[in-house]
Amino acid sequence: MIKLRNLDFRLPSGFALNIDSLEIREGEVFAVIGPNGAGKTTLLNILALLQEAKPGALEIGGSDALAPSSRTRLRRSMAYLFSRPYLVNDTVYSNVELPLRFRGERDSGQVAEMLEVFKIGYLRDRNATQLSQGERHRVSMARAFVTRPRLVLLDEPFSSLDARAKEAIIGDLRRITRAAKTTVVLVTQDQEEALALADVLAVIKGGRLLQQGKPQEIFARPASKEVADFVGVETLLDGEVKAKSDNLCSVSVGPATLEVASECAVGDKVLLCVRPEAVSVSKAPEANSMRNHFRGKIVSMEPWRLEYRLSVDCGFNLIAAVTKRSLDEMGLKPGDEVFASFKATAAHLIRR
Repeated sequence: MIKLRNLDFRLPSGFALNIDSLEIREGEVFAVIGPNGAGKTTLLNILALLQEAKPGALEIGGSDALAPSSRTRLRRSMAYLFSRPYLVNDTVYSNVELPLRFRGERDSGQVAEMLEVFKIGYLRDRNATQLSQGERHRVSMARAFVTRPRLVLLDEPFSSLDARAKEAIIGDLRRITRAAKTTVVLVTQDQEEALALADVLAVIKGGRLLQQGKPQEIFARPASKEVADFVGVETLLDGEVKAKSDNLCSVSVGPATLEVASECAVGDKVLLCVRPEAVSVSKAPEANSMRNHFRGKIVSMEPWRLEYRLSVDCGFNLIAAVTKRSLDEMGLKPGDEVFASFKATAAHLIRR
C-alpha cells in the first residue's frame, strides 16, 4: 500500500527525518511509536501528502504520490484523524455526512452504517459539539470511515480519553479495520495502544527509524539500547559471552553468570535485556525449568499500574513485575531476601 524510499526531510528548525526504506502492506495496521519530537507526526503528514517528501520517493496504492496528477485522487482515498476530534457546530448526522458532501456524493446508507458501527446511532440528532469527549471521538471515527477509505492515518487519536473510553473505542476500531481490510497508520507514544491495534510496529527516535517488525518481537527482542529503553526493558546489564553450547550463551555480568539463548559468539561484549514480567520472584527456591536462579534482596518496590515493580539486588540489579495479589500473599517488603528466576529464552542480548 505504501512504499517510502530515501527520505531526507528537513524542517527550518533543523530537525531531520531520515528513512531509507519503509513499506506498509495493504490491510495492515502499522503503528509508529516514539517519544515527543521523534518525527512521528512529520512522517504522518508526509504520508498524508500534507508535506512534500523531497528528496525521496513515495508510492501509495501503486501510484507515484509525488506526482501532481496523483495527489488529489490519493487524498480522496484516505482519511486523517487528529488527536482532537474537530467537529462542526451541527448534528452528529451532519458531521458524519460531511466528507460525502465535500465529494458531492449522496448518503446511500453509509452514515447510518457508521453510526451503528461506532455505537452512536442514538446521538444522530444531537449537536456534536455538546457531546462527551468519548462520544466526540466516536463521531470523528465514524466520519473518517464513512467514505470507506483505503488508508486511514491516526495521529495520537486517543490521547485525551480516559482508560475505559479508550479501551472501548480501540476495540471498535480494531473490529472495523479488520472487517474492511483498511490500511491504518497509527502514531502514538502509548505502547498499549500500539500493542492493541498493530500488526507491525516501528520505533522512531530523533528522526531515525530504529526498528520495525511484529510488536511482540520488538518488545522481546529490541535491536538497540534506545529501543529497549523505550519499550520498557528495565533490566539492562553490561556483560560478555564467556562460553557457548549450541545456542546457549554463558554471559558474565559482574560476579554472576547468566544463561541466555542467543546467536552471539564467545567474546562478544553485550547488553543483556530482561523484561520485568519475565522475572519470577518467590520467598523460597523453587524447582522449575528456568535456567537462571539468583538469591537477592529487595531494594525497593514501587506501584506501577496494576502491578508492583521490585528492584532486586542479585549482585546485579534485576527488575521484576509482581501482582498486588502475589505481593500480599508473600508479604514482601524492602529488605526481604527473595529468589528471582527467568528463562534463558526470556533474556535477549544486544551486541555492543
